This record gives sequence, C-alpha cells and structure tokens, in this order.
Amino acid sequence: MLDERLTLAAALYEPCSLGADIGTDHAYLPCHLLRTGVCQRMIAADVSEGALENARANLTRAGLLDRASIILADGLDALEGHACGCVSLMGMGGKTLAEILLRGRDRLQGATIVLSAHTEQQLVRQAITAIGYRITREELCRAAGRFYVFWQAKPLAGPEEAPSEEALLFGEQLWRSGHRELRAYAAWRMRVAQDRLRGLRAAAAPDLAAIAAAEREVAFYQRKEEELPC
Repeated sequence: MLDERLTLAAALYEPCSLGADIGTDHAYLPCHLLRTGVCQRMIAADVSEGALENARANLTRAGLLDRASIILADGLDALEGHACGCVSLMGMGGKTLAEILLRGRDRLQGATIVLSAHTEQQLVRQAITAIGYRITREELCRAAGRFYVFWQAKPLAGPEEAPSEEALLFGEQLWRSGHRELRAYAAWRMRVAQDRLRGLRAAAAPDLAAIAAAEREVAFYQRKEEELPC
C-alpha cells in the first residue's frame, strides 16, 4: 500500500507502455504502476546497488520482475536507449533534481515528468522551464507530518508566455488546487522563512540580497495564509 506521497505520484503518472522511476529505492511506485496497468513496463533506476537489491526483491515478490528493467545509473542516464512515456524523479533536493533535468534533458525525448523535491522548489520550476517544459499540474500532499509539492510537466506544444518570477519562486497552480491543507502549508512555509530571516538579520555580515529574498517570501506566504479559507 502506497503512502500519501507515492499515491499522489501515481495519480500524476501518464498511462504508457514504458515508464521510468529514477531514484526508485524500494520500487514501491513501479510495483503499483505495473500492478494497476498504468504502465506496461517500468525502468526502476537508482545510483545505489543496495537500493536496487531492495527493488529487485519487491518486484520479484510481486511477480512483476519480468516487466521491469532494473538499472544502476545516475539520473536520466538510465533512459539511454529507451523512449519512455512518463518518468518520475523524487526523493531528492531541488538543486540535485534541477541539475539532473538540465544535464539529461535530451534523454527525456518528450516524456511526461512527475517530480517532487524536498528543498529549493524554485530551482526545479526554473529547470522545468529551461528544458522547454511547462507545469501542467502542481499538487500538495502531507505524509508523515511533512508537506510535499509535486509537479507534472510536459513539453511545450508551442510558444507560451513565460512563467512570472513569482510563479517560479512560489508556484502558481498550487494555489488554485483547492487542497484542504493549503492554508496550513502557507503558514508552515511562512514560519520557516521567518526563522531564516531572523538568522540572516543576526549575521555578523548581513547578506542584504538574501534578507530581501527572505522578506519577500515571508510577505508572500503571509498574504496566502490570510487569503485562504480556514
């Protein structure tokens, strides 16, 4: 049974003949996608041999190993020679995820991507735009007491207006999603930004640019908390 985080990832997956889960760990998501017929075949990839041993064991236990390719690879290198319909990348920081997208953009070959980053979400949104994709869905979930933001993104079909700076920094579709915990999420993000701002202001040599960015973040989430229904 999937937790809230992987359940949301599965809901954002596009049905396809071949999907790929990058950083698969225990391969819980590939097992679910194969079992439910969302994907006919799956690539389960990771940089850790230990993780792939766990993935192989779970796929074997589920009777799905014959429909999976287990690949030891760094990021989107796992897609070399494969044309996937949908690719998921989760469980890493925003800087790492953005670097994977920028470095491996050509290997995506137009696949829909499902993404989630623990930190620095703005870097992921910027990378999505930089590789010629657009965010088609932006969703929130809460698992084990922590908030997670997920994106589904697809290649641009033609010229589109570039996302605003605010949309790249803080999200856009997320705030229209109607998720019942959006207000709580805004309040949590505001507290985190306030803590960071206090630390920046107390520094022996204050970074004025970082302080201004933190002040903007506090103001944005404070406004959202006030706007959103309880």
